[in-house]
Amino acid sequence: MPSIQDVASAIAAVTNPEGTPDWDPAGLQLGDPTSPAGTIAVCHEVTDEVVARLEREPVDLLVTYHPLLFAPRTALLSERSPGGRAYRLITANVALLVTHTDFDAAPGGTADSLAALFRLQEVRPFGADPDSQLPAIGRYGEFEGSLAAIDAIVSDAFGSSGLRITGDRHDPVEMVAVVPGSGSALIEQAAEVARVLVTGDVSHHRAVAARDLGLAIVDPGHVATERPGMRALVDLVGRVSGADVVDLTGIDPQTWS
Repeated sequence: MPSIQDVASAIAAVTNPEGTPDWDPAGLQLGDPTSPAGTIAVCHEVTDEVVARLEREPVDLLVTYHPLLFAPRTALLSERSPGGRAYRLITANVALLVTHTDFDAAPGGTADSLAALFRLQEVRPFGADPDSQLPAIGRYGEFEGSLAAIDAIVSDAFGSSGLRITGDRHDPVEMVAVVPGSGSALIEQAAEVARVLVTGDVSHHRAVAARDLGLAIVDPGHVATERPGMRALVDLVGRVSGADVVDLTGIDPQTWS
């Protein structure tokens, strides 16, 4: 049976967590690396619902896409907070592994999965920033259709609730860029390679900046743009560990209704 560290190393061989920014805590966050990883679960985010499920049905290792603990902590208390959820996982003897921007940039990861949703052709990476250590978490590729066609794909995949789009839906589109999660910091880079950017968390002022650069924005929300990659994460964990994976990615961390 592989150890928790064995599984962490096998995932790292695919995702290269060493190449992530300092603010992104990819890798093991909780647990004993030498313990066996006989049972593994995967989630999108460590929510109260995910923790409650594991308290009822514990596993040895939980792999999460969204990190649980971003900031340093001086205490882990039994309370409703990231630290409180960490305390509950420790109490249930569940180790925690994070793969976030490293999985965005990895072959077949979150960015590639989002690009595949739009059937982009000749897909290429973008978004790497050596100064901030950000890997290439975006993708861009050829698309044959209009902005209305992109609207239809997004609405079919995620629903139209909360969907925000700038630009003329009749405009033809030849190149589309995608960034899972929060990608508005890459608007300038996207405008150099595409006519449309699909990402989440775009503010009014960033949307105006994109419009001035001739870039349409399709924003179905932070979590929605990451969902296509969660199936790929479950598959990756199962492939490198050889374990039967408990898929908790259907527990949606969406905060907006």
